[in-house]
Amino acid sequence: MNKHQIDQFWKKGFVVVESVVHKELIEEANRVLRSLIGASRKVKSSDTIYDLSDQHNDRVPSVRRIKDPHSVDPIFDKIMRSKEILNCVRALLGPNLRMEHSKLNIKQANGGEAVEWHQDWAFYPHSNDDILEVGVLLEDCHEENGPLLMIPESHKGPVENHHHPEGFFCGAIDIEKALFDPKKAVSLTAKAGAITMHHVRMIHGSRSNQSNRNRPILLIGYSAADAWPLRGISSIEEFDGRLICGQSQLPRLEKVPVRMPYPPAPDQGSIFENQRLVAGKSFQ
Repeated sequence: MNKHQIDQFWKKGFVVVESVVHKELIEEANRVLRSLIGASRKVKSSDTIYDLSDQHNDRVPSVRRIKDPHSVDPIFDKIMRSKEILNCVRALLGPNLRMEHSKLNIKQANGGEAVEWHQDWAFYPHSNDDILEVGVLLEDCHEENGPLLMIPESHKGPVENHHHPEGFFCGAIDIEKALFDPKKAVSLTAKAGAITMHHVRMIHGSRSNQSNRNRPILLIGYSAADAWPLRGISSIEEFDGRLICGQSQLPRLEKVPVRMPYPPAPDQGSIFENQRLVAGKSFQ
């Protein structure tokens, strides 16, 4: 990353970096993804690997997400740990990095579901907000196939309400009560092999896929190693096991705005399931 890109990230809250992931890795990731989608024909409902849409069946598979892809196939772990991506993340968060999560959102052709406006920070607040999301574009991403949409500089603002009027967390912002202007949205379009990077407090979403091509994005959350989750950790062994590079650190506590994602949605599932309950939708 160059200085201009680093400055843009901190000013706007996001940046696109072209030609980061090698072509060979992108091709292998797509080959594995095709195989996973094919294998989903035998799966009847969402499980520990697949998040399936309501339209999924054995004739026409409809997979919204591959969960924890870095644990499903080595190619995704290899991409996650590649020096090209880590160099970009280290330029923003420093040398000590932990993986927060990974997921592969597919947004399949001809109607892949929209994702309502939200902030990742609402799902997993930490002791500080030196956290970002990397999106690895496995296919070309353009306006018609549902690119990520960002609200510039929203990472400097408040944590919006992601709760239903009845009080439970639904993982989406009611557009009728939002504090931001959706007309300011910027689309992150780029060629396969590029990465997007956005700050954990960035307001973002995406429209449905209206093209005849999938829009697969491998999403990886990275945090500074001194950012500790406020929701707690299952075990210190698991927590330190997600250290990607550098050394483990004691928690650093910063004055950051926080809303906790409690009480949980009545039917716990992926963001797609929880967002169905938002009162005011932005994307139909």
